Amino acid sequence: MQRRTLWYTRRDGVIRGPYPDRQISRYILLGRIRQRDEVRQEGGEWSSLEQHPELVPEVMKLPPTEENLHQLFMARLREDERRPRDRRDRQGPPSPGVANRRSGRERRRSEGADSLRYRELRAALLRESQCHQGLYRYPLTLAALVVLGLALSYLAESLRASPPPPECSAGARPGVNWNGCDLAGQQYRRADLVGASLRNVRLDAADLSGASMQGVNLEYASLNGGRLRHVDLSHARLVGVAAHGADLRFAHFNHANLAYANLSDARLEGADLTGADLSHAIWIDHRPCLPGSVGVCNQPHQGSGS
Repeated sequence: MQRRTLWYTRRDGVIRGPYPDRQISRYILLGRIRQRDEVRQEGGEWSSLEQHPELVPEVMKLPPTEENLHQLFMARLREDERRPRDRRDRQGPPSPGVANRRSGRERRRSEGADSLRYRELRAALLRESQCHQGLYRYPLTLAALVVLGLALSYLAESLRASPPPPECSAGARPGVNWNGCDLAGQQYRRADLVGASLRNVRLDAADLSGASMQGVNLEYASLNGGRLRHVDLSHARLVGVAAHGADLRFAHFNHANLAYANLSDARLEGADLTGADLSHAIWIDHRPCLPGSVGVCNQPHQGSGS
């Protein structure tokens, strides 16, 4: 019989555990174990969580598309066992020792109405099922599953609310919505597009030289062969953007997110990549950047061959 692997975690010198593999992955999904935490197997050495990608749920490794983020949200809802009310409210004031350890800063993330509604429904179903045993046990369980399924459907529909329609015929202006528009070959030299939304837009061979595009959302846009010299894309979201052969000389990418971007054969002379996230990007030499590449494309060392 295969022995179950047990893990311990360490954060700020505090050790917790042991946890089985499944529990560790679940806590990672719920954010209770963080990337900077240390882990070790029973009898093993401490190492960062980043060195154990097998523990990270697959849904957290997907590119951050709208559909994948929805899957991640639903996965977290399914695994969250917390009751609707705040644990601190239920348990009363903390002991003096616990109070001293707390910084007074709220560490938890705020939750949306959908998440709270889901937990309220689930808690009500659990209370109802616990009040009925014996003959009614299985019918009530089935009914609970049906209602829970309806709750999940309700959440899914609420998350898929229709986005505002794109303004494909609108001229270049701050905050314009060009999501999904085909604007290949257009001329937008020195245009002011600050805060615009350009997800999945086609701007192949377009001229955006000198344009102001700080904070623009260009997720999965196509900029192949585009002219973007001196463009300002500081703090822009460029996840998965296709910029094969684009002219990006002297462009500003300060703290932009270029994860999974395709920059093969692009011209980047003089470009400012300070703080830019290049994780998994395809670099100008057609080689991938390692996860965690920031400001520079770190690449795997090429072996000498066997």
